[in-house]
Amino acid sequence: MNLRIEDVSPVEKKLIVEIPWTTVADRLGAAYRELGKGVALKGFRKGKAPRSVLEQIYAPRVHAEVAYQLVRESFFTANTQHKLGAVAEPRVEEGGQIKKGEPFHFAAIVEIKGQVQVDGWQGLEIERRRMKVEDAEVDKALEALRKEHTELVPIEDRQVTQLGDVVILHVKGTIGEHPIDQPRFGVDLDDPEREPVPGLREALTGIPLDTKDKVIDVDIPADHADENLKGRHANLTVSIVEARAKVVPNLDDDFAKDTGKADTIDGLRAALRADLEAREQSIIKSEARQHALRALVKKFQIPVASSLVDRAVEMQYNRLRAMIGMPPDREGAGLTADLRDKMKPAGTDEVRGQLLLEAIADQEQLVVAEDELMTHVASAAKARNVPPARLKAEWERDGRLDSARWSLRQDKVLDLLVEKAAVTEVDKLTEPAEGGLLGGAPIATAPVHGEAGHVHGPDCDHDH
Repeated sequence: MNLRIEDVSPVEKKLIVEIPWTTVADRLGAAYRELGKGVALKGFRKGKAPRSVLEQIYAPRVHAEVAYQLVRESFFTANTQHKLGAVAEPRVEEGGQIKKGEPFHFAAIVEIKGQVQVDGWQGLEIERRRMKVEDAEVDKALEALRKEHTELVPIEDRQVTQLGDVVILHVKGTIGEHPIDQPRFGVDLDDPEREPVPGLREALTGIPLDTKDKVIDVDIPADHADENLKGRHANLTVSIVEARAKVVPNLDDDFAKDTGKADTIDGLRAALRADLEAREQSIIKSEARQHALRALVKKFQIPVASSLVDRAVEMQYNRLRAMIGMPPDREGAGLTADLRDKMKPAGTDEVRGQLLLEAIADQEQLVVAEDELMTHVASAAKARNVPPARLKAEWERDGRLDSARWSLRQDKVLDLLVEKAAVTEVDKLTEPAEGGLLGGAPIATAPVHGEAGHVHGPDCDHDH
């Protein structure tokens, strides 16, 4: 094989290949022999049809298959021997057809990862929010915990409902044009935020516990938050199936002990504050990482291969579908040319960010130690309530362990970016850090290969 490689762009190479006719002829002979074994033609016993007859019938198919094989083999040889770092299949632009007695030649464009230079990445200017947890947030967390420990008990000392009760109803009727028939529908008479229909709590308060077939007519305001309800008339017939009273615990030391978090109410407040601060610190860390990555991408506008961008856009599209509860679009039928164009800038920056992080990791010789990887596996196993050894074996089998290592390595680079950045502490970020460049998920928890949200990196050791 005669191979010549030309530079087309920082992310493209041109392969110019010529293969002697003797090699092509040998491959054609082998292909016809293999074909002849299974072909039954009229007038010939199975496997005995002469090549001349096979050529008359199957030449276009055999030539196309052999040409495809020759292109692929040439591509793999060039990619391996010359360390091209190809990220997609070759795109044949010239030749590629077999002509009897002539060398097989073709010219193809191969997209590559390209060389990434990241000199001067230190000192990126980023913002980081100051950590602050208000007393009101602690109060809210305490009240939420109190609700978790609230008991529902049968009502024995009265005959009518009151605020604080929870009633289970059989509801029939209509809301607008929509019919309703719910045999067990719960309503918390003490929770205005989750009132199913405006005015329903008031209509159900102070009525007999054995109420049957009570008619409730309600006009829902035109400015109601729920698009499915606003401006409609509700005509409901309700019967109480069950009613229970809430026993809300007092905010005292006994309650603190019951939660298992502290022995005193002051200790419980302190524990809740510590939990809130830890959660807030995690969010601030993720925001800082995303700001650092955004600044890195803005500073180093490196060229990226279009095939990598296309794959990133497809992954983004399916992440958006997953967010709204839609199944993956395997064929990409909904990803129109217009939508693809709109998503392309974000996809380009996503790939650019991954390549830059990888280059810095190589430059700084960052590695993920085995104990760090196993800690990550153990944490994921705990979340899934499975033994770590079992999860590790599963990830090894599915090729996800290497991807987890790759993701953790990116985290190391992001932390280094923040550590070496010129950080300005602020109370409120000038730009929100929503939607990270890596997979649209918080970078601190980038999904591993095979999980929703993972975007294949250029060095993922699997088929793309």
